[in-house]
Amino acid sequence: MSRSKRKKAATRRSKKATAGPALDPLRAGMPALDSISGVDEFRKGKKVFRIIHTNEMDSYDRAPLKTRKKKR
Repeated sequence: MSRSKRKKAATRRSKKATAGPALDPLRAGMPALDSISGVDEFRKGKKVFRIIHTNEMDSYDRAPLKTRKKKR
């Protein structure tokens, strides 16, 4: 059996990473709207990642350490 050696027509599309759907605050596991302090997006290859910054604390998180005042 011999196969056809015709090459398929090359169709290239520009595949840019898109931000995807908007942030859905009602999705399960999302923090409350009033606790979100910021959202950062970054791209790695073709994937887009979102980091949601909140002011919520979990029971296993430690309280932030107080900074010492500098002596003059």
